[in-house]
Amino acid sequence: MSIKNCLYVGVDVSLKSLTTCILDISGEQVFKPKNFSNDPDGAEKLIDTVLAFANSLDVTHILLGIEATSVYGTHLLYTISDSNVLSDFTVQLYCFEPKIIKNFRDSLGDLPKNDKMDSFVIASRLRLGNLPNEFYINFNQLGLQRLTRFRQHIIKSITREKTYLVSNLFLKFSKLTQKKIFSDNFGATAETLLTDIYSSDEIATMSIDDLISVIAEASRNHFDDVNATAKLIQESASNSFKLKNELNDSVNIVIKACFENISALEKTLKNIESSIQKQVKIFFKNEYTILTSIDGIGPVIAAGIIAEIGDINRFKNDDSLAKFAGLVWSQYQSGEFEADDTYLRKTGNVYLRNYFCQAANSMRLCNSDFAMFYSRKFKEVSKHQHKRATVLTARKAVRVIFALLHDNRLYILPKKGVLPIEN
Repeated sequence: MSIKNCLYVGVDVSLKSLTTCILDISGEQVFKPKNFSNDPDGAEKLIDTVLAFANSLDVTHILLGIEATSVYGTHLLYTISDSNVLSDFTVQLYCFEPKIIKNFRDSLGDLPKNDKMDSFVIASRLRLGNLPNEFYINFNQLGLQRLTRFRQHIIKSITREKTYLVSNLFLKFSKLTQKKIFSDNFGATAETLLTDIYSSDEIATMSIDDLISVIAEASRNHFDDVNATAKLIQESASNSFKLKNELNDSVNIVIKACFENISALEKTLKNIESSIQKQVKIFFKNEYTILTSIDGIGPVIAAGIIAEIGDINRFKNDDSLAKFAGLVWSQYQSGEFEADDTYLRKTGNVYLRNYFCQAANSMRLCNSDFAMFYSRKFKEVSKHQHKRATVLTARKAVRVIFALLHDNRLYILPKKGVLPIEN
């Protein structure tokens, strides 16, 4: 790209506005920061403004950057990508991590923090070069990404709800949270005992036959020794703290609501996972086949990796993919000294980094090659052994996954080579 023919457009996005600043190649503000509304009309006006300056300055390339602020800049980037107005120019779109913009602003001195200045800083950062990967737009991939990220949101919500439920379970039936009575404290049997029966006192004073009947019906006779289980439950109920009726009423309402929330979330999770599998098999069947050929990578991890990577060809090598995922390490060196202890730079795509780490942890349990690598890295240090070994194994997984996707090959153990996928 000929740098003398560039226009740099910085946009600070928010819920309601698109604050825009345009710089020429010399860094002069040819368009001082101005607010456009964050709606279709505002986006079109912004594009027309950029077009006017591109024509008047006779540029061939337009670089437009935004700071990643939730999803507020998404529609603008989609609109520019779909627009034919700027088709005569080479348009490159970038989405900066807030940390990058903050560090760059700090390097410019004591600048005020406001939307107009932020747009200028973003435009100036574009002029600096050393830019991240261009913003990638593939609506099939973005649709899958919405589903996989929502799945993670549901998983976190279920975990949070279960944690909150356990704290209330301790109030009603303290021994149940201290002893391993049920295989699942959130299962049907536990739910029946904790929502249908008023208090632990009632459980403690019930006849053993009535309690056995309740347990057998709720568990569908899944307990090997329901009599022993019933006795253990009664013993635990007798040894639990007793609640006053006034508090017990409120705790029962909360516990019942928590079980209902968990049930609804788990139902939603099943529907989302079904939708993810449908989209993967329609739009990304080849990539899915490659990733699931690796022992330890199942449908969930494969779909997540595909959703975050998109087209593997936008990465020139595994190093650029690792950088995109944030699986790179810092360096501290001065003179003849170089630190042995370096930290992981947690920049990049946090979702993809988590999927790679999950894949690595699973692969080392299922794959002898990764198991040996993990074991070797685990023994190299005495602190943070599992975390360090897992992240390093994840970096190895990046290298393998990049090679397989790039070369369109299935995975088998390295000593046997690889087999091409048949079309």
